[in-house]
Amino acid sequence: MRKLVLLLIMLATNLHAANLYQIPATSSPSTKLIIYGAADYPAISPLLMAFHHKYPNIDIEYTEGNTLKLYQKFLAVQPNGPDVMLSSAMDLQFKLVNDGYARAYLSSETERLPHWANWRNEIFGFTYEPAVIVVNKTLLESTDIPRSRSELLTLLRRQSESLKGRIGTFDIERVGIGYLTWANDRQQTTSYGRLLEAFGNSLARQFPSSASMLQSLQDKELTIAYNVLGSYANSWAKIYPDLQVILPEDFTTLVMRSAFISRSARNPESARLFIDFLLSKEGQRILADASSLYPIRDDIPGYETVTSLIKIDDSRFKPIYLDLSLLAISDKSKKQIILDEWDSAMRSYP
Repeated sequence: MRKLVLLLIMLATNLHAANLYQIPATSSPSTKLIIYGAADYPAISPLLMAFHHKYPNIDIEYTEGNTLKLYQKFLAVQPNGPDVMLSSAMDLQFKLVNDGYARAYLSSETERLPHWANWRNEIFGFTYEPAVIVVNKTLLESTDIPRSRSELLTLLRRQSESLKGRIGTFDIERVGIGYLTWANDRQQTTSYGRLLEAFGNSLARQFPSSASMLQSLQDKELTIAYNVLGSYANSWAKIYPDLQVILPEDFTTLVMRSAFISRSARNPESARLFIDFLLSKEGQRILADASSLYPIRDDIPGYETVTSLIKIDDSRFKPIYLDLSLLAISDKSKKQIILDEWDSAMRSYP
């Protein structure tokens, strides 16, 4: 087989910036599959390459971007959008589907999903992951490493000066998954207000991605990162032993990455093939083994599933499901209240 050529093209417009990756077809006649995805290309590429190996006549075009920017881009290019949309910003994905932008699809693979990971056969959860706390353990005494939000609050009060500018979290105004996890925190914990105040007083720094937070932790520019996506955190911790990943003991939010076929898909047949591969045992195993993503299916040996975690401790592990409750999180008036609270509490890091 001739060597595949991977092209990286930087696309920039006034509103949207994204990275475009192409895996050219290696057999004829060829067809093109256009995918928008929030997963970093190195994380999703093993799956894309395996799909390409199975269907060499499909030219794959993968646009990688921030969850919020991809949502905005999806709307801006209608009716000429992608064939498939992948994102961890469940509320934004669900809003698009509820607004009629998805094409229903039913297959043996979609039917195998848990009921809470399939809404009306239009949007499908394909992985899950916890929102975690990560610390650079060389910068804290072992007894100071926070295991819960209450311990984090205690630490921020006791070491307020030394931790100023050394706490990192998502920029919730610009990062869709950041807003989702923060809005969920607001619903789940009575310490939300105190945590927000403590972040503001600590001059918490705001980041565009999990990877950028983890890089700052490894570079010792941060001591603690909050609400990092678990797949990225665990991958980095395997390489950099100074990083410690913590599943908060008070509650750990479980977020799903979801996928849907666009109503305006120009290649719906290839989109259906991709969804089936994504949800298949083979696809789920690749995501788990090669990408450190947590499979959504319950029949992938060797991996914890959402169902098994809830059985272990249903008071600790709190999944966000694909259902109508997501519309409350994306409601404009409610979102504005949360963003106003955030703005009034947070201070700009110098």
